[in-house]
Amino acid sequence: MKRIILILKNDIKRRLKSPLSILILLIIPVMMTGIIGTVFSPSENKMPKIRVLITDNDKELGAKVFIEAFKSPQVDMFQLELVEENKGRELISNNRGSALIIIPSGFSKNLLKKNKTNLLLIKNPSEQFMPNIVEEFSKTLSILLSGAIQVFEIDETLINSIKGTNMDYKSLITMLPMLKKNKTNAEKFKKLMTYLNPPLLEIKKEITGKKTNNTGINIFSYILPGISIMFLLFIIEIFIRDILSEREDGKLQRMMFAPLRACEYITARILSGWIMGILTYLIIVLIGKLIFNIDWGNYFFLFILIIITCFWIASFFALLNAFFKNRNQAGAFVAPIIMIFSAFGGSIIQTNQLPEAVRWVSALTLNHWFIIGANKIRSNIFPTTPILILLISGIILYIIASKALNKRIII
Repeated sequence: MKRIILILKNDIKRRLKSPLSILILLIIPVMMTGIIGTVFSPSENKMPKIRVLITDNDKELGAKVFIEAFKSPQVDMFQLELVEENKGRELISNNRGSALIIIPSGFSKNLLKKNKTNLLLIKNPSEQFMPNIVEEFSKTLSILLSGAIQVFEIDETLINSIKGTNMDYKSLITMLPMLKKNKTNAEKFKKLMTYLNPPLLEIKKEITGKKTNNTGINIFSYILPGISIMFLLFIIEIFIRDILSEREDGKLQRMMFAPLRACEYITARILSGWIMGILTYLIIVLIGKLIFNIDWGNYFFLFILIIITCFWIASFFALLNAFFKNRNQAGAFVAPIIMIFSAFGGSIIQTNQLPEAVRWVSALTLNHWFIIGANKIRSNIFPTTPILILLISGIILYIIASKALNKRIII
């Protein structure tokens, strides 16, 4: 045991004398988290409203109903502007509007006569999402408007009787008493209200875990665990690679002449990477709290997850180093392995965005289980499944690595 502790002390002293590589690998995930989080974090201000241009060539009630729907306070996502057609086309071409809707003349009369009529929608090609929102809203509104006219048999007589009203979206409710004068419509309304009140389907909310003091989503708390685990793989691998360095330099052979058993050397090397990995990630946790105000959840649960994760990484790279001949070979294989772990495990992109055909690969990566565990801990849930999987597989890796390295060292 004394010889193992002596090796650990020498490792720590040596790393403290030249900590640059470790510091760089520690700083990079923090910087990446800051940049990505700043770019994608929600602004305190509301999303800018979608500028919709409308040309009303009809100026009758049907057109007014369509236009007023865009002004509804329940929607509150559009900035509406009535323009002439030529002006509207010019604004769209100059990127000063998301979409232009042209209501043709005779729009209302065609609706009342139950004739098909068209609205012309011109989308700004330089915008990707906002014009599509306008299109989908217009389609939904067209279906509702067409359905209301056909179901409730709205005709020109009814329209003429309410032309004098001050027309806005809410004042359409004044149509209800007039519609009810028609016996058929009154029965339809009665049935409709029976279906809608009370609804058959309701949404109930359930809150799991303890209530936290956070009032919003901290996007950094989702980014940092994924990125940091990727760089933790690189950091621990640097410590484990000392096995190859000492073998190439002849230091390992000299150590074997001393009263040092192979199993003690292997244990010391894995323990070195394990402990330094834990200390490194605790620094990341502290930085996340101080700089990004991340609420990591239950710190005891988190500490258990970190311990088991670092043990798994140290054992995994110890096993790999049993098969590498030299440092160059290790460097050629390790980086791609870590990038594959990160790509499929959720460090680079979320696993639910991967194609279903390759999504099963995520379950084979450390990154996947660590990220799931960190997410559960933030919700004050003990991550039983991730911890058990990492612990059992880590022990298996340690046993195999110890036997493989023991043969390599003795040879």
